[in-house]
Amino acid sequence: MFNRKKNASEAPEVDEPLTDEAGGVDDRMTVEEAESKSSPISALRKLTRASHGEKKETRGGALSPSKGRNKVEKWRLRTVINHVTFIGDGGTTGEDRLIAWYLLDAQQWSFRSLAEGNALISSMTTSLAELSGTTVHLRCTTQPYPVSAWARSAWANAPEPQEGWAALMERDQRHMAGSAQVDKMVYLGVDLGKRGLAISLLSKVHAGVVDREMQALQDRLDYIDRIVAGEGVEARPVTAHEMEWLLAKSFALGCPVPVPMPDEPTQARLDTADLGKFVSTTEWTAEPLGATKVIATLNGRELERHVVVLTLDRAADVRIPEEQPPWMSKGDQLPFPIEWYARIDIRTAEEVSKDMTKQTGRIDAQHSHWVNDHNKRPPKQLGRQAARASDVEDEMRSGFTGMHTRTKSWFRIAVSGRTDEEASERAAAVIEHFKPQFQFVREIGQYHLAREFVPGEPLSTSAHARHWPLVKVCAGLPQITAEVGDKRGPHIGETSGLVERAVCHDPWYLTEVLNSSGLIPLVGTLGAGKSMLLGLLFYKHTQAGAFGVSLDPAGRLQRLLQLPEMRNIGHSVDLLGGLPGSLSPYAVVPEPNIELIRLDADDPSNEDEMRERMRRAETAARQTRRDLAYQTLRWCLPHYVAQDDAAKKIIDHAVRTANEGLVTDSATDVIEMLSQGDEAQREIASHLKTAADRELGRLFFHEAGQERDQQIVSDARATFFNLKGLMQPDANTPVEEWSPEELLARPIMTLASWASVNLIYRRSPNERKMFALDEAHEITGQGGAGRTLVTKIATDSRKNNTAAYLSTQNASAILNQDINNFTGAAFIGRTGDEQAQKAALRLIGKPEGVGYEAMLGNLSRQRRDGEQLSYREFIYRDGIGGEGGRGGIEKIRVSLNHHPDLFRALNTTPGKNKDKPNVSRDDVAAGTEVAYEEGAA
Repeated sequence: MFNRKKNASEAPEVDEPLTDEAGGVDDRMTVEEAESKSSPISALRKLTRASHGEKKETRGGALSPSKGRNKVEKWRLRTVINHVTFIGDGGTTGEDRLIAWYLLDAQQWSFRSLAEGNALISSMTTSLAELSGTTVHLRCTTQPYPVSAWARSAWANAPEPQEGWAALMERDQRHMAGSAQVDKMVYLGVDLGKRGLAISLLSKVHAGVVDREMQALQDRLDYIDRIVAGEGVEARPVTAHEMEWLLAKSFALGCPVPVPMPDEPTQARLDTADLGKFVSTTEWTAEPLGATKVIATLNGRELERHVVVLTLDRAADVRIPEEQPPWMSKGDQLPFPIEWYARIDIRTAEEVSKDMTKQTGRIDAQHSHWVNDHNKRPPKQLGRQAARASDVEDEMRSGFTGMHTRTKSWFRIAVSGRTDEEASERAAAVIEHFKPQFQFVREIGQYHLAREFVPGEPLSTSAHARHWPLVKVCAGLPQITAEVGDKRGPHIGETSGLVERAVCHDPWYLTEVLNSSGLIPLVGTLGAGKSMLLGLLFYKHTQAGAFGVSLDPAGRLQRLLQLPEMRNIGHSVDLLGGLPGSLSPYAVVPEPNIELIRLDADDPSNEDEMRERMRRAETAARQTRRDLAYQTLRWCLPHYVAQDDAAKKIIDHAVRTANEGLVTDSATDVIEMLSQGDEAQREIASHLKTAADRELGRLFFHEAGQERDQQIVSDARATFFNLKGLMQPDANTPVEEWSPEELLARPIMTLASWASVNLIYRRSPNERKMFALDEAHEITGQGGAGRTLVTKIATDSRKNNTAAYLSTQNASAILNQDINNFTGAAFIGRTGDEQAQKAALRLIGKPEGVGYEAMLGNLSRQRRDGEQLSYREFIYRDGIGGEGGRGGIEKIRVSLNHHPDLFRALNTTPGKNKDKPNVSRDDVAAGTEVAYEEGAA
């Protein structure tokens, strides 16, 4: 594993099959073969019978580490089969001890309520309490975020990469590889017990003893599998890849280890010869009173790390989760990786009772010594100790839920550095980080303490044992992490809670895989970063090959056309500066597409059915154009005229009779017809001519002799509808007081919405499409066709494979449209108003009044010194699921520092330095050191 080639794209080397002395093929198996041919216990049965002469088989000895300055004993790990390790001293009596290894399911913590947090701790305690009398090993390590695997997945997931996609991906990969992003892996090893010497001797004279022993071990393994899969623990047996990673990170403790690729072959069974690859590439040495030095061979060269092991000495009584986060997960906030090892002896009630009896005897003897020998009053602490011992024994005997189960535990943290000094400095930082609640000490005998991190190694010292209730151990919750997003979409940022992890976002995962809605609101107050995030998403998705349409009242997204890679695939429709008739209510509804009609037909080859479907679609399109023309012309009239019933009838009749409702028709036809009518009709025609002379009104009317075949609908990869400068009326102002420009704003928004939506509906429902609407409240707040179309695109997003991004300042703009049930994912930025905070919490399904409001108000908090933030924070709900504790919602940080050209195009903050990405002190990269420590190199 340590000598893997640096180029991850090259196929890994596979050893030729080995042969034994008799010339037969070695019985080592791949993962698939192991699953179909053997279980760990059946393999042990084979080894046991072989050792007793039933079948000749070569037995491997124990692993021997390289000897440096210290002459050391051999490693105790001898064999790995599936998820069970076999531990022994290499003697002739068979394997001494078996440990089954499991991987704990990652649990979310950031958005758990106090009740949910207590429930998780209680569930975990109750499950593990069923293992009383058993030793449990907890091993926490990390794995670098699989940047290369993500890059391949994201590239394969891109429907049609554009010219800027490769450079974009390279920038993202460099950014992700240069940050301390890791996946936490928490292993749970459960001791299955030790083979008895008497049984081993009896098996030599009676073969049935082996079968009965193995059946008992199999029953024990099956029982433990069920226990650890229970609520709160939710662990599963480790895979061959995960077992190999644990061994590699343990034998090369503190050293960067190459991440195994998902498709890389590995073995489910590792004998002594196979395990030798971990030992032969590492060397452990130690100086007296110094750190342990580990040298590993990586990519053909040696790497040296110095390891310091800290031991938990004392711990205060902390209230988790009321006042503190889970205490073991607190180490995830450190800027460098650490490794945990814990040995937890879950004690039976009888063992605890025996100890309490001894403690009570000692207390009584001391009490008697004070009273009888010295005739003095004993200290009060003796009374308190006696009462506590009595309480512990009573709790163990009276409770049946396991909540009072006691443990005897040892907790270690391994910290590594390039030099002894760096390792010591990091160890001091760990000690300081956990103060004052938890006190860690650096013990003498570092070499043997470090060996404990290797599976199967014994406890080096019994000092600093913690006699804790099991619930306090479980309150450490080492499996807590931050998991949100997917690993196949473009990179958009990092989590900024307990753990820093890359966040990738593929909105079509919702529609294509989960069959859920593609509606994705972006909510936040002014300056929250909505427009920049919307632009980032639009840029990356269109560069990946999705078909995008943006409707932008502020005109900010159109700035993406400043980028050369967007200019070649983009098309801008400047509605306010457009030619007369460029927003004709007839032209925004294109002709039906026969190919799309065939996709919806049961029998596409039936031409008669196709002609009938096409006829009905054309009829519906003509009527839709007339409806839009009627609504548009009414808003061109003064309010007092538009509300007159007689005027409504005149306009309705003129629209229905002036033309056929074709895409090349024009509202000018209606004016010409009314101009030839009676006095009432001519008066309305006069008002419409006045509207056609205005800067905004001319968008609806063609001039005499003007060509009418202008195409609003474009085949460009990215289409931008620019509405910058449009005067939106105040919703609190009566409509009769609106100015002519404010009256015309509503039909412009409605027709622009229709045009953008039809750009989506005229394409194949299987093609990935994106609709981006900035300042959505300016459309939904006015009601009418704009609100209807937002509702339609939200409800039809799944059927049309559309990612619909709606950016707004208040979540009520989404909730009030009754489309919140169709929300797939959501981004919530800084929100200060109390009512807006409540609406945002309803949108992401979180309760009010439990503290989330303060979190929303503190997102992207501006510095007092006026320095501009180079990032924006959002609460991201990915819509994938798992909000009950397995990811799905986290606080994330979005930054464009590694995309400077994109930042300059999207930055809306005014000022002389607006074109320069600001890198605050909080955003200084950790550099190549952190990346290399995690194996990113």
